[in-house]
Amino acid sequence: MKRLMIAAIAAAACVFAGCIAPPQNAAVPPMDTRVTIAPDLCYDVVVTDVRCARGSSSYLTLQANLVNNCNRPLPVEWKVQWLDVDGVEIDSVVSSWNARMLQPYEICGLKGTAPKPDAADMRLYVRRLKK
Repeated sequence: MKRLMIAAIAAAACVFAGCIAPPQNAAVPPMDTRVTIAPDLCYDVVVTDVRCARGSSSYLTLQANLVNNCNRPLPVEWKVQWLDVDGVEIDSVVSSWNARMLQPYEICGLKGTAPKPDAADMRLYVRRLKK
């Protein structure tokens, strides 16, 4: 009876750990220091391929991928905070939270453009959608 109970607890732990830790064989990409993911999302969401550059215009553009590593839909929101050369936030209406429902294992492309040409860097924030 004890062995059966221990086996049931171990099986339940494996099921619940599915979205808590990355799979053993999965490579977790290194995190860009400009990206902050809320702790309650743990390993459920990863941001990959962060690129921030000036294109043909003089405005800084951000591109990144938001990845749902879970087998369930995740309601998330993200926002870009644009910074000037001194690292001071540039006030802007475009720096607002954008909601998105990520489907299981979905890879969502994010894109943003700085509100002013003097933007020199950015910070990307991702959190669980507030109800």
